[in-house]
Amino acid sequence: METRRPNWLQKRIGQLVNSRLIGWIANLPPVAWVSRTVVRVLVKRRAGKTPVEESLIGRVVGSGLEATLEQIVYDVVEALGYTGAMVATYEQGDSLPVRALYVSPNLATLEQIHKWETEISKYTEQPVSITDPDIARVFVYQDEYKDNLSVRAFKAGGPVASSELYYLFTPIAPLASRPLVAGIQQALGIQEVIAVPFFLETLVNGQLEREIVGNLFVAKQGPISQQDKLVLSAFGRQAAAAIKSERRRLHIQVAQEIVFEMQSSLHDEVQILQQIVEGVVSDLGYVGAMVATYEPDDSLPVRALCISPDLATMEQIHEWETEISKYTKQPVSITDPAIARVFVYQDECRHNLSVRAFRAGGPVTSDALYDLFTPIAPPASKPVVGGIQQALGIQQVIAVPFFLRAFTGGRAKRECVGNLFAATRSKKLSAGEIELLKAFAQQAAVGIRNAQLYRKAEERRQVAQVFGKMAFSAAAFVHKLRNHIAAFQTHLHLVQVAPPDRRDEILALSDKMLERLNEAADILNHLHEPWREAPDVPTDINACLKQAVSRVVRDQDEFEASEGIRVSVALSENLPPIKTAPDMLTEAFRVLIKNSVEAIQEKGKGGELQIKNRLSGSSVVEVSISDSGLGIRPKDISKVFELQWSTKEAGMGFGLFWTKEYIEGLGGSVKVESVWREGTTFQVRLPSSVK
Repeated sequence: METRRPNWLQKRIGQLVNSRLIGWIANLPPVAWVSRTVVRVLVKRRAGKTPVEESLIGRVVGSGLEATLEQIVYDVVEALGYTGAMVATYEQGDSLPVRALYVSPNLATLEQIHKWETEISKYTEQPVSITDPDIARVFVYQDEYKDNLSVRAFKAGGPVASSELYYLFTPIAPLASRPLVAGIQQALGIQEVIAVPFFLETLVNGQLEREIVGNLFVAKQGPISQQDKLVLSAFGRQAAAAIKSERRRLHIQVAQEIVFEMQSSLHDEVQILQQIVEGVVSDLGYVGAMVATYEPDDSLPVRALCISPDLATMEQIHEWETEISKYTKQPVSITDPAIARVFVYQDECRHNLSVRAFRAGGPVTSDALYDLFTPIAPPASKPVVGGIQQALGIQQVIAVPFFLRAFTGGRAKRECVGNLFAATRSKKLSAGEIELLKAFAQQAAVGIRNAQLYRKAEERRQVAQVFGKMAFSAAAFVHKLRNHIAAFQTHLHLVQVAPPDRRDEILALSDKMLERLNEAADILNHLHEPWREAPDVPTDINACLKQAVSRVVRDQDEFEASEGIRVSVALSENLPPIKTAPDMLTEAFRVLIKNSVEAIQEKGKGGELQIKNRLSGSSVVEVSISDSGLGIRPKDISKVFELQWSTKEAGMGFGLFWTKEYIEGLGGSVKVESVWREGTTFQVRLPSSVK
C-alpha cells in the first residue's frame, strides 16, 4: 500500500513525537493510561470484525529459506496457539531484519497491520514497518538499539522475555508511541513476548563454535514458561537448519556460476580472479573484495578488485589514491599491481594483513582497513584510511590464503598461491562466513591452476609449431641439397664417360653447376645456423593433399597391384586457401595418410583408402581420411594423439601428436573415429584465411 507523504504540520508533529521530551510526557502514567485505553478500544473494534479467512500470510507452500521461515512462524501460531511470531536473521552489517511474520488471523490481517504502519509513519521522521525487512531491522552494536528485545537476546546468547510488546519494536517505534503500542498489546491480550536466539555449530580448527544466526520472536496471551522456551528453541533449530541449507545452496550455486564463467575465460587469469571478487561482493553482500597472487619474486600483487558500486566508483577510488599519495613521495594505488604489491619476506611488510595470512597459512582478520595497505600507504595516511573505512561502514577485513597441491619427491605439499580479501560491515565475521570465503578462495586457486595449465598448453602448442616449422624448413633445405648433389654426380659422371668430342658441350654447363655449388654452400651455411621458421602463406589445400599422397604412394596403380590397396581421392574445387606453411600442411596430411596405409597393411588382404574434402559453411574446409584397416582398440582411442604413444615397436609416437598440435594451432581440429578390425577415419577441420 502506498504511503501518503506527510504535510508540514505532520512533519513538525513527527519531530515532536521522536523527541525525548514528548516521549517523557507521553509515558507519564495519566497520559499513558488514556493512550492505552483509546487504542485498546479501537483495536478491539477492528479485531472483532476480522474474518478468519483473511489471515496475514496464509499457509505457506513453497521451498527455499523464506518459505521455510514463514512455515515456522505459521506453525508456531497455528499449532501451538501463540498470538503471533516473527523470525529475524543475522546478516551483513550486524543487522537483524524481520524475514517472516505471522499473526493469528482472528486478531489482525496484513491489511490492518499496514494501516497501523501508515498511521504511525505520519507522525515520525522515518517510516515505521514490521513487514518490510529494510525498515524492520535492528543493528546489534549500535547504541540506540541496545534496549531492543532482539538485540538483548543476541547479546545474552539465550532467551529474553518481556512484559512489554514495545521492546520488540524499539527504536523503530519511537518512545512517544510506547503507550500506543501498549494499547495494541492490551487489545490483543498479549501478556508476554520473548526473543529466542538460534544457532549453528561450525567446526573450526577441530573445535565446534556456536554461531548465532537469528532470533525467533513470540507473543503469548499468558506468561512465558520454561516449557515455552524449550519448544521455541526446537523451532529455532529448524530455522538454523534452514539457514545452513540456504548457505550450502548459495555456495553451490555461486560456485557453479564461477566455474561456468571460468570455463568461458580460461585463457585470462585476471578475468577469472575478477569474476571471483565480483561474486564475493554481489552474491555474498560484502563491501569489497580483492585477490593477490603469490609471484616468483615472493611478492603478493593485487590482481583483482571489486567494491560495491553502491558505495564507491573507480573514480572515487582513484581520488582516494591521490589523496593518500600526498603523504608519500611514491604513488599509492590499490588498482595497479606494480604498486599494490607487498613482499612476503621483507621486514617492512611484516604487519601487512596479506603477509600475515600468508605466513600463518590461514585466515587473519583485522578491525583496521589500514592493515590491508601498509606499508604501501604510509603511517601518516592512517587517519585518511580510517576516514575512508568509516565512510564505507567497514568494521572488519579478512585475508584468506588459498592453496594448490604440489608433489615433491612423491609427496603432496600444500603451497600458498595467493590471498582473498573481503571487507564487511559486520563487527565480527562468523565461522560460517569464513568457511564460505575459504571456499571462494579455493575457487580462485582452481582458476589460477586452470589458467596456468591452459597457458602451458598454449606454450607447448606454440613451441611444437615453431619447432615443426623450423624442422620442415631444414627438411626443405636438405631436400634441395640432395637435388644439387645428385646434379653434381650426374655432371661428373657425364664428364668422365662422355667421348672427347662431346666434353666441350658438357663443360659448357659448368656455369650452371657453379651456381648450384654456390646454392649448396648457402644451404650448408644455413644448416649450421639455428633453424629458420617457415613463413605462413595462403596455401592450396588440394595441392598439399595431392603431394602428401604422392609422398606415401608414388604410383597408385602399381601400389594397388603390389599391395592390394586402392587409393581413392575426391577433392572439391575452388576451396579457399589456408594460411600456413605449405610443406607443414603437406606433412600433416602425409602423417595421417601414412598411418592409414600402415593400418591396412597390418590387417593384410589389401583394402581401401579414401581421401576427400569439402567446404563447410563459408570459411571452414573439412578433410576426411578413411581406411578399412585394422582399426584402433576402444581402450586406446583416447591415447592416439598422445606424445610417445605408438602401436609400432620402433615408433616414436610423435607424428600424430605433432599433427594434432599443429592443426589446432591453425585454429582447426582433428578427430578420430575407429571400429576395431573394421577401419578408422580422421576428420580434419581447417579455417580458411579468407573471411
